[in-house]
Amino acid sequence: MAEITETDNHKRGRNRAKKVNVRVDLTPMVDLAFLLITFFMLTTTLLEQRAIRVRQPDTTGAPTSVSECQLIYLLADSGSAYYTWEGLECHSVTPIALRGSNSIARKLKDKKAYLATHCLYPSGGSKEVLCIIKLLPGSRYEQMVALIDEMQQDSIATYTIQDYTADELRAVRTECTRLALH
Repeated sequence: MAEITETDNHKRGRNRAKKVNVRVDLTPMVDLAFLLITFFMLTTTLLEQRAIRVRQPDTTGAPTSVSECQLIYLLADSGSAYYTWEGLECHSVTPIALRGSNSIARKLKDKKAYLATHCLYPSGGSKEVLCIIKLLPGSRYEQMVALIDEMQQDSIATYTIQDYTADELRAVRTECTRLALH
């Protein structure tokens, strides 16, 4: 493993100290290092997958009636744009931003304020906002996560993700064409 050799350097009759050369063989240490690296690579879990907990509605009870004033729809399209509309039937959509003055958070806050004054239960309590998220063809996963984050930040307790309808797709395309012309 290690070997010590002595060399005697006598040049032109001078007395010099003997030099000692030490040579250490590192081959066993390198072998051990690679064995340890291989062992830890094979036995270590690098990344565990995480998932969002999804609560599914209880389908055993009677259907709950929903007022038209409670509903707000949020749509995400392939161009990283967001749209909104309210009510039961989609005739037109309004562009909305994720951040800024015309943001989703502002829209939800205004909707809560409207419900607190105009859409009340017979007992006098205000109804809650019901948000329906729809992802249009080509929308990205990040857009869905951003919309769910908005629901969490704005304390929207009831929201769902549904498939889009042909009317919604037509309304978004009409709005995109209108915006492109202006």
